[in-house]
Amino acid sequence: MSVEDMIRDMDSLHLETVFKHAAIASLTCKGRTLGPDREPFWVEGQKKREDEGTTNAEETVAEKIIVSPSIREKEPSLSCFPDAEEINASIFKREMAEQCRQSVRKQIQELKERQQSLQIQRDARQKEDELQTERLAQKALREQNENLINQQAEQLAQVQLEAQQRQQLDLRKITDQKLHKLALEGVSRCQRRFGNKYEGIIKLLLSLDKETVQVCAAQNQQLKELGEKFDQLVCAVKMGNCEQSQYLSSIIRAEQYCKSLDDLEGEMIKELAEFSELIQQQIKREAAQRLEEEKQRKLEEEKKRFEEQTQRQKEKDESEAQQRQQLAEEAAKAEAAKVEATTAEAAKAETVQATPPPEPSTVNVSPAEGNISGAYVHPSRLAFYNEIISLYQAKVDAVKPLQSEESLKQYRTGCQRAINLPLNAITAVSPQHLSNNFEKLYNFFAGQPVRVMNDATITINDHPLARDYCMLLMAKKFVSQSETAISGNPQAAFPFASVIMTFWKLLPDFGKVFLAYLYKESPYMVPYVIPQQPGQTAEQYLKSMGYRLSDKNELEKPDMFLKRQTGIARLYAAVIITPGRKADGPAHCFGLEEGWRWLAHVVHVKPLPDISATLIMEILQTLGYELWRTYGKQFLKLLLYIHISYMPQLAIYDEGGPKTRLEMLLGKFLRERQIPQAVGLLPPGFW
Repeated sequence: MSVEDMIRDMDSLHLETVFKHAAIASLTCKGRTLGPDREPFWVEGQKKREDEGTTNAEETVAEKIIVSPSIREKEPSLSCFPDAEEINASIFKREMAEQCRQSVRKQIQELKERQQSLQIQRDARQKEDELQTERLAQKALREQNENLINQQAEQLAQVQLEAQQRQQLDLRKITDQKLHKLALEGVSRCQRRFGNKYEGIIKLLLSLDKETVQVCAAQNQQLKELGEKFDQLVCAVKMGNCEQSQYLSSIIRAEQYCKSLDDLEGEMIKELAEFSELIQQQIKREAAQRLEEEKQRKLEEEKKRFEEQTQRQKEKDESEAQQRQQLAEEAAKAEAAKVEATTAEAAKAETVQATPPPEPSTVNVSPAEGNISGAYVHPSRLAFYNEIISLYQAKVDAVKPLQSEESLKQYRTGCQRAINLPLNAITAVSPQHLSNNFEKLYNFFAGQPVRVMNDATITINDHPLARDYCMLLMAKKFVSQSETAISGNPQAAFPFASVIMTFWKLLPDFGKVFLAYLYKESPYMVPYVIPQQPGQTAEQYLKSMGYRLSDKNELEKPDMFLKRQTGIARLYAAVIITPGRKADGPAHCFGLEEGWRWLAHVVHVKPLPDISATLIMEILQTLGYELWRTYGKQFLKLLLYIHISYMPQLAIYDEGGPKTRLEMLLGKFLRERQIPQAVGLLPPGFW
């Protein structure tokens, strides 16, 4: 039986007992029997003890309750009802029973709750066990599936690995074939280069005599070893039994062999050059010795000839003296014979006729001043140089009154300011900026007033000599920019050159004055190697060649001289290829033919250390692109002539850095068959 059933039975039992008691009491009670104001309804003496057991009271009540149904139909009597004590005992018992039942129900409820909690715990444990079992089953199933998947994956990976290995093997074979082909092509190219260079060296060695070949004995042995190594490399590559890295390394080794052969050729050429230089020095010494012997022989011959001539002259003089003496004696005899027969006048005339005529005096004629040798300057260039310098000197002489007049000092300062400010601001920042500075200069030359210091204004028409003075001043200022701005920044030459060419178009004399200042600073740009005059000191000669003397009368240092000459060459070349302002016409007053003319003449004048190589290199770097594009093969022939014929002549006088840099530059141009365009060149129609 469950707890709910037990509680339900107890409730029904209690209700039945209450109904029984109520039925018995209702037979005797006529009014209210309960309440605080009512006395207990029982008889003294019939009161029972309160401590009477609950069991007896219940039994008594039970006994009294069991009444025959027939009694209910009779009149009730007092003797048949229980007394009040029994009723109270019954009530107390009932209350106690109720308390017991409540306690039992409470305990039963607690028991029920504990049973429920235990049931919940058992259910939870059961569910947890089921879940654990399910998890273990799933884990086992998952492990089984994973093992199966792993097995399948391993099988699939094995298949893919085998396929990949086969693919890699095929790819490796294809790569090996490509690398082999690439190596063959690379080594073949190197083999052609190596073979051509090798044959050239062999031909060079065969063309030499035994004594000269002995100089290159070590290089000859290296040449043989290098040839054998290259042949072995070619055989190994052709066989194709190499790893992938070896194919690439074979090309690198072939390039290294070619480079080694180039280096070997350079060493042989250097050795041969040194040997040739020794031979040349020996030949020069022998030639100098022969020349000295020849001079000595000629001197002795001249001395002997002079002695013979002196002897002949002496004999001639003696003979003439004897003839004069004989003539005098004969005249004296004739005069003595005729003195008496003739008059005094006849005697006098006879005496005059007999007097021998005076001997003609010897005249020392100085030899004519010879022409300057073509080794210093070409005649056409010398004529052009003299023309330019003559015009310049004429203008300089003409403006001397303006330069020497003390009262015009402020005017001269204003002219200098009107020219220097816009000229120093010339740059290629923008076309407008360049045009504005040019307009300031040109407006001043056009006669417009220019504001100077103290709010004063001047014009170029304020003095009749001001135009030539300002032209000389501006030309000198442009040339001085080669020393300040252009020598450190080659690109700065082009905006200055553009303004110079524009002024040259508008003022033709300005261009000649500009060239005169440029030639005075660097006669090499004619090209003119001014010879040293007899009695001229070294300092005076260097000053005539463009060197400067400081205020302390110290000569300019060579590096500063080269830097200044480099700036002049850059400005000169920029003027040749830079057009002027488009609005003033397309004509070019000093075109590209001047650059060609300079290069063609400079290789025929006497080379000078450092300066010759420096100027040629600057001209080629600035004008080379335009010259090659314009003259094509003819310019290439000129480059070859400079490389083959002129450089050995230059090497006699120059072994410094500029000569080496020029050799490298020429080799680069001839090897690449092109010259890059000068950086900073203004585009056509820039302003």
